[in-house]
Amino acid sequence: MTVVDTISVPLEGALGPEVGALYRAIHDEHGVHFRLGVGVDSLHGADAVEEVRLSDGTTLPAGAVVVGIGALPRTDLAAAAGLDIDNGVVTDEFLAASAPGVFAAGDLANAAHPSYQRRIRLEHWSAALNQGPAAARNMLEYGSAPYEKIPYFYSDQYDLSMEYRGLAPEYDQVVFRGDVTGRAFLGFWLHDGVVAAAMNANIWDQGDAIEALLAARSAVDPARLADPGVPLDAVATPS
Repeated sequence: MTVVDTISVPLEGALGPEVGALYRAIHDEHGVHFRLGVGVDSLHGADAVEEVRLSDGTTLPAGAVVVGIGALPRTDLAAAAGLDIDNGVVTDEFLAASAPGVFAAGDLANAAHPSYQRRIRLEHWSAALNQGPAAARNMLEYGSAPYEKIPYFYSDQYDLSMEYRGLAPEYDQVVFRGDVTGRAFLGFWLHDGVVAAAMNANIWDQGDAIEALLAARSAVDPARLADPGVPLDAVATPS
């Protein structure tokens, strides 16, 4: 199998190049070939695809092609109703849309997040699972249930299973704790000295501590954060 993508490493948009490189390595080990930094120009064949021509002029033989082009929120109905649209239905922290009495939840909602001070639209089932009850409570009593849940998704690829919490579209440093080579580790994305996102890979007893660390929004000492001997609730920068 060959993967063609314009990015430099798998999952670069979600995890960045440091962790994306780990995923490339595990796929390499399982016989996946990568053509990265290049796009697809055209598909060719008689009754079925037989060849893929890349944007650099090279060609790949193909018996089957899977095309992943991403997803866009279906906002036509909401736009026709006059709701504010920007990468989904725009909502406040209570999941209320721009029209009175209208709420949005799930991967359609581009919701203001109090902790991250930005709008977040999460394309994962956890958004629908967690935002639905919050929207319902605010329908009954607006302002009673701000949606503050930390963004979450998971992925299982070969023997590397992980959970990712938080949001780090911009970060300054990635800190690893544990056995990266053995693929049992924690990863932390730091922005201005604060943990903006974290990932537990094949380690399943640190979820609550990671949630607490993300919620605290406190500056951390990278050296203590990297040290497995230091509990996660003790990694704050010494005063």
